[in-house]
Amino acid sequence: MLRLFVAVDLPAELRPAVVRLCDGIAGARWTRPEQLHITLRFLGDTPEDQLGDLCARLRQVRTPGFELALRGAGVFPPVGGRKPARVLWLGLDPPESLRALKHAVDGVLGPDPDTAKRGFSPHLTLARFPTRPRHDLDRFLAEHAGFYGGRFAVSDFHLYRSTLRPEGALHEIVETYPLP
Repeated sequence: MLRLFVAVDLPAELRPAVVRLCDGIAGARWTRPEQLHITLRFLGDTPEDQLGDLCARLRQVRTPGFELALRGAGVFPPVGGRKPARVLWLGLDPPESLRALKHAVDGVLGPDPDTAKRGFSPHLTLARFPTRPRHDLDRFLAEHAGFYGGRFAVSDFHLYRSTLRPEGALHEIVETYPLP
């Protein structure tokens, strides 16, 4: 079985600005710089014999390239709800182009059960919280509410393999799909 997901990478030139944000919250498990990506669809455990068909389907995506910017910070679930924050993220602007790409990916792969359950909220994950974050999360969100990370071109997306290891997941590109 292969653990797979479909994603857009954060360009290398924007990573230093994002990495500078990754500090100041006790207990946060920060995303490693080389793993900063925008997940379009998590496929999970996939039989190896389905990989060729999966790649062929993803080659059919014909959404044009577009530009995005990193903007603002937030958490899932949102602050003020009954459940504690589990994921710290940066927002994406404008999200419509990314939603169109997600829709095109789902169009060739079939409906996404996760999206049907929770919807699709385009974001870049900065950190995960294995336990309830403390008050320093509120400070972080206030300080970075107006964060702007610069515009970047999205000219391709990738099928990734994720291998779980004790020191953290290893993400490897299986195939890259250019956007016209």
